[in-house]
Amino acid sequence: MFSIWLLRGLLLGAIPVRSVWGGGSQLSPESSLIWGPGLRADVVLPARYFYIQAVDTAGRRFTSSPGENAFQVKITAPDEQFTRVGVQVLDRKDGSFVVRYRMYASYKNIRIEVKTKDNHVAKSPYILKGPVYHENCDCPQEDSKVWVEEMSCSHTIPQIQKDLANFPTVDPDKIAKEIPERFGQRQSLCHYTIKDNKVYIKTYGEHVGFRIFMDAILLSLTRKVTMPDVEFFVNLGDWPLEKKKTTQNLHPIFSWCGSTESKDIVMPTYDLTDSVLETMGRVSLDMMSVQANTGPPWEEKNSTAFWRGRDSRKERLELVKLSRRYPDIIDAALTNFFFFKHDESLYGPIVKHISFFDFFKVRHQLLFILF
Repeated sequence: MFSIWLLRGLLLGAIPVRSVWGGGSQLSPESSLIWGPGLRADVVLPARYFYIQAVDTAGRRFTSSPGENAFQVKITAPDEQFTRVGVQVLDRKDGSFVVRYRMYASYKNIRIEVKTKDNHVAKSPYILKGPVYHENCDCPQEDSKVWVEEMSCSHTIPQIQKDLANFPTVDPDKIAKEIPERFGQRQSLCHYTIKDNKVYIKTYGEHVGFRIFMDAILLSLTRKVTMPDVEFFVNLGDWPLEKKKTTQNLHPIFSWCGSTESKDIVMPTYDLTDSVLETMGRVSLDMMSVQANTGPPWEEKNSTAFWRGRDSRKERLELVKLSRRYPDIIDAALTNFFFFKHDESLYGPIVKHISFFDFFKVRHQLLFILF
């Protein structure tokens, strides 16, 4: 649940409700808005962030971009000669910006300046009185209740509460024996134990490499808050495990997947947690970078239906054939052949993979929902 709280902390800061307007008006530094968790020292995240909303001199919000370089952000540690902080300003093209910064050291205080044409914006400069910790600082908040409040976490999360309701009581010794016996030989499982804020692990199954993602989120959490002593099982596979129809003798297993027919406790998937932990690091595709790469305005997007993928189903081959017959309506092509014979006369040449962001250049994307 702590990992879910952390991720929900990354979604703080809904845009304030104001009158909507856009056009070629003059940007007002004083009227523009700045808010978000990145303006608080006690909110420790892999990459801290806050928002800017451009407002004009008449008090009306911009609904289109005032320019990619409309705002300049500078972050310094006043007590230090050098400040190791990376900063990105992401233009969401709707009049708002996400400013995120990743710290590579901890500081006593930091100063955040937001300017437009050398004028301070809103209440800039913002002084964060610390200590202000960076992601890899092993500096946990000892009181988990205080940490939850500092992170502005929701006290209840309906989905996780619903999943946990199937397990009103848990016998750790019992499940430590029964779960490996039931799933350990055929599935990939990890038995985690957090004791004195240290993470211990025992793996079951042959393919357990994906444990690195669960390890990473747990280690990140233990650096930020003193976790309660707890032990639990995590399913590393692509499919939920607990599929008993009865509610008797269910086994509590945390999974990255679930369904209405299963009883696994669903948590954020590994690619989401990894993108959060590695934001502004080795990962370039994350929840925030996508917001700044939504492609051209709708009127300028390509109206041809678009698809790319491999030959994992026959229906995909039929789509490519349709595309070759109606190229003005459908742009569908295969990036690789694994399961069917490649006949270029039928399916055309294999094409290169494209950037995820390039998908935003088209209006219509074709998706396969097959059962």
